[in-house]
Amino acid sequence: MNLESLYLHLPITWQNWAIGVEGWRIQRRRYGLRYADFATAANLRGSQSETALQAYRTERLKQHLDAAAQTTFWQRRFAEYDVDPRSSDPFSALRRLPVLTRPEVKAHVHKLRNPVLKQSDLLPVHTSGTTGSGLVFVQTREMEHVTWATWWRYRTWHGLQQHAWCAYFGGRSVVPLSQGEPPYWRWNRPGRQLLFSGYHLSSSTALHYAKALCDARIDWIHGYPSVLALLATFAIEQHLPLPKVRLITVGAESLLPSQESVIASAFQAPVRQHYGQAEGVANISQCPAGRLHVDEDYSGVEFVPLDGMPGLFRIVGTNWHNAAFPLLRYDTGDVATFDADDACRCGCPGRVVRTIDGRIEDHIVLPSGARIGRMDHAFKDMVNVREAQIAQGDDGQIVVRVVRGAEYSPADERMLLMELTKRLGRTSQVSIRYMDSIPRTPSGKLRFVVKA
Repeated sequence: MNLESLYLHLPITWQNWAIGVEGWRIQRRRYGLRYADFATAANLRGSQSETALQAYRTERLKQHLDAAAQTTFWQRRFAEYDVDPRSSDPFSALRRLPVLTRPEVKAHVHKLRNPVLKQSDLLPVHTSGTTGSGLVFVQTREMEHVTWATWWRYRTWHGLQQHAWCAYFGGRSVVPLSQGEPPYWRWNRPGRQLLFSGYHLSSSTALHYAKALCDARIDWIHGYPSVLALLATFAIEQHLPLPKVRLITVGAESLLPSQESVIASAFQAPVRQHYGQAEGVANISQCPAGRLHVDEDYSGVEFVPLDGMPGLFRIVGTNWHNAAFPLLRYDTGDVATFDADDACRCGCPGRVVRTIDGRIEDHIVLPSGARIGRMDHAFKDMVNVREAQIAQGDDGQIVVRVVRGAEYSPADERMLLMELTKRLGRTSQVSIRYMDSIPRTPSGKLRFVVKA
């Protein structure tokens, strides 16, 4: 029995205790050591002149090219494209490289790892990405500190502080799927979070969610927009009272205008979004004026025009704070659009993006009536799955479309079915269909959850 299975079999009191222990461990790692120094530096960069910021960006890229030159993957690619990693103009050198794709990264994970750095100094990272394709790599502690310093800089724009209590609506299985009575939430007291299950939310349980939110003393709510929009819809339909909070923040999925409208209407609070990914190649934060700003100091972000799609740009980036796993011109698979006038009255730095057309997903409807949006956690460790998509027909049957990797085995299939069963239950009809490729949308994206 693994730790997750053990956790799900614990009494609720012990589950809260286990979450608290894990929360305490994460807090120590995330905000310990030199985090305060990185946070101070990130805040200072937020008010630097454009000249000073460009000098910082140039130095970061120079150091990152040096780190990349330590890896066998980039040694070969630098030679192939005649790139001098010690160039005095690192951005020109970077542009000589082709865009790096996720399949390339998956195929060369070990060659991309920096052998100079000690494994004991690095942290493992798991991500499923927008394609549902698992990727496991490493990052430096500096990378984690810089990431959280950047995210808290964005949150402080909106008046939030690290001691604020947060209600979190994400994709983690904090409550056993078999649990049929409240509480559908657990406490992470060291992290000052009330963690809600997105897998138990339905028209019949929404009242319990609303009451728990009102009873808890929270300052803000964070989560997937699909889950929060669903709760907001139930609250409006059933006239459920909701708490007064300072702010609603969303991430992991694109925030649709309809979702923003219903969330803001139900909670009577502003809704702000943040865009990023575990690979750390791009970070985009929404300012108090409602505009999306590129965090130019966090990474090197490029917007590459999509062929045949005027006005659409693919988000490509370089993770220059993670010397352990250098990604240069990495294609996120997400798409952005821009306003004709990119000026913003807020005073925050960074290029302004109009929309991010990434990770837009439908819902899976369970036999109980509960709706499940983002399902990426089922694929986080599925490193032998190249691509995946979940499709549900009008009859309720769920088909998981899978493109197998070279090392995919029956054990991977069993693991995938087990992870899906944890989230969808045994009453849902789930099957796997293996495919050579999965169709994309007109903009080139793979929708993770679709209606068949």
